[in-house]
Order: sequence, then structure tokens, then C-alpha cells
Amino acid sequence: MKWKNSLLCTAAMVVLAGVTCYILLKDHSMGTLWAVLKNADLRFVLLGLFLMVLFVGCEAAVIRLLAGTWGGRVPWKRAMQYSFAGFYFSSITPSSTGGQPMQLYYMVRDGMSAARSSFALLTITAMYQLMALAYGVGMGLLKFSYLMGLPLALKLLICFGILANGISVAFILLILFCRPLVERLVYRVLRLLAHFPSFDGEKAAQKAGFMIEEYSQGGAYLRKYPMAAVKTAVLTFCQLTFLYMASYCACLALGLGSVGLVNFIMLQSIVSLAVSAVPLPGAVGASESGFLVMFSGFLSSTQLLPVMVLSRGISFYGFLVVSGLAVASLHIGKKGTPKKEKEVRSRAHGPVYKQFSVSEDLH
Repeated sequence: MKWKNSLLCTAAMVVLAGVTCYILLKDHSMGTLWAVLKNADLRFVLLGLFLMVLFVGCEAAVIRLLAGTWGGRVPWKRAMQYSFAGFYFSSITPSSTGGQPMQLYYMVRDGMSAARSSFALLTITAMYQLMALAYGVGMGLLKFSYLMGLPLALKLLICFGILANGISVAFILLILFCRPLVERLVYRVLRLLAHFPSFDGEKAAQKAGFMIEEYSQGGAYLRKYPMAAVKTAVLTFCQLTFLYMASYCACLALGLGSVGLVNFIMLQSIVSLAVSAVPLPGAVGASESGFLVMFSGFLSSTQLLPVMVLSRGISFYGFLVVSGLAVASLHIGKKGTPKKEKEVRSRAHGPVYKQFSVSEDLH
């Protein structure tokens, strides 16, 4: 992603956030809202931002862990910068598609192997989706009776989030443990889609082959180092918990600790799972609306909006500024001998794997 595109994505997110604020706040007194927020306890706001740093730190720890399995060494500062970059670019791009490509860019620019960097990032994504799904579904089962009383639109959004994440996780697990089956299924589907004139079957097959090969090799690597997979799962669980706790600091800052940390984490994990499949930068709009509906049974009408605004300010908008500054330092403070962008891009494509053809006999 060039910086011009990055600025465009940021501008689009700002516009979307502005529209969301207008819709959510148009029927509320800004003076009243500001009077509540300005009396928030700054200590808990800072605690929330610190928990977000721990959130980023868990991913940095995973990067260092996976690099260590192949004998690589990533300094803590650099690993934190990679993690900040993932948060920033995921937040400003639709469906969080920009985070990993930019992380890969910076890793390769610093001299890391493109193939191994790709494996580390794919492992992080797979484990994050798996743990977010398990976290949200587990909490949803514990709060099942409460969820049944929610509006139909939110229940459908929750089901859609579970379905989307479930399909993604199932696909990844099948690639890890049953690659031949996945290849047959994928390429048969591509051969059917190839009958449509506008569908580039060959290009799609090449991309699918590349992705299947990367995940398959990553799975073999994790089977060789099972403790790395276990430690990654534990760190990812901690990462999600820190994220939900950061949002809870909004309740503490506003003197609403009676909501209860466990209840808050339960509901926040369900909201996060529900909006994870929304194709908007940072799920802006969906996250705010989902929060207001989900927590309406635990907070009064006068408490709900200030908590939502401060919660999103800590866990997303405010931390987006922090991560942006970290990315700027990463981009400016190049490590080692700067490489030409063209060279970095060519290396970022990684190794050349076997390419599949839609017309190839997959029997």
C-alpha cells in the first residue's frame, strides 16, 4: 500500500466515522455527553490504553516466538512496530485486508525471509480467527437466554459473524490436516466458475494454489513444533482478553464498575465476533450500533452512549492515533541498508509454488 492509498483509506474511515457519529448523536445533547465525558477518570482511560499496548504486545510476542523456531531473532521494539502496523492498516482498510500485506512489507524490508514472514502472519491470522470464534461462541452459550431477547437484526449479524469465521477457520484447518480434499473442492468450484465469461479462472486457480501451499507448509511446520502452536493460542487468548478489558475501562472511568468485568467481556466478545465479518474499515458503524443494542440491558439510556463513545475511543479511535505514530517511526526509521521499493515488492511475493490450472485433472 502506497502512502497515497493509505491516506485515502484513512480519509474514508474518517468520513465513515463522521457519518456514524452524526447518526448516533443527532438525537442526543452534545453538551450533556461532553459534561459526562470530561468528568471521566483519566487514570482508567490511561489504563485502557495500556491494555491496548499489551494487546499489541501479545502479537509481538507471537512474532518473536515464531521467528525463534527457525532461528531468527526479532527485537522487541521491532516486533511491537510490526504489530502496531498490523493494527493500523487493518483498521483503515475494508475487512482488515491491509494489515498483513504491510506487515510483510516491513518484515521483508528488514531482511526477513518472505516465506517465513508469510508463514508467521498466516499463523497469527488463523489462530486469531480461531480464538475469536471460540471466545465469542463460548460466551454466547453462557449468555444464550440474553441473546434470545435481542432484536432480530443483531441476532442475524451474530449468526453471520459465526458463520463467516467458522467457514474461514474450517477451511484453514482442512488445509492443515486434509490438503488433498481442499484442493479437489476448490478447483472443482473454480472449474464451474470458469464457465462465466468475466471470471478469470486461471488467475484465481494460481492464487488458490499459492494460498493452499502456504497454509499447508505452515501446518507441517506447526506439527513439527507443537508447543509453538500451543503458546500462540495462549498468547492470542490473552490478546483478546486485553482488548475486551480495555473497553471495560470506559465503565470504570465513568464510575460504572457495577456492570461487572465478566459480564462486559462476555458481551464485548460477542459484539466483536458479530461485526468481524462487516466489510467496513474498523467495522465503523456496526461496532457502535452493536454495542448500543447489546449493552442496553445492562446500562441505562443515559449511561449507554457515554460508555460506548469512551470505549471505542480507547480501544479503536484513540489507539489508532497511537499506532499511526508507531507506523510513522517504523517507516522513517529503516533498519539496515534501505532497499529499493521495487526490490522489496519482488521479494514480498515469496517463493514460487506449483501453479494449478482449472483444466488440470484433479482426480
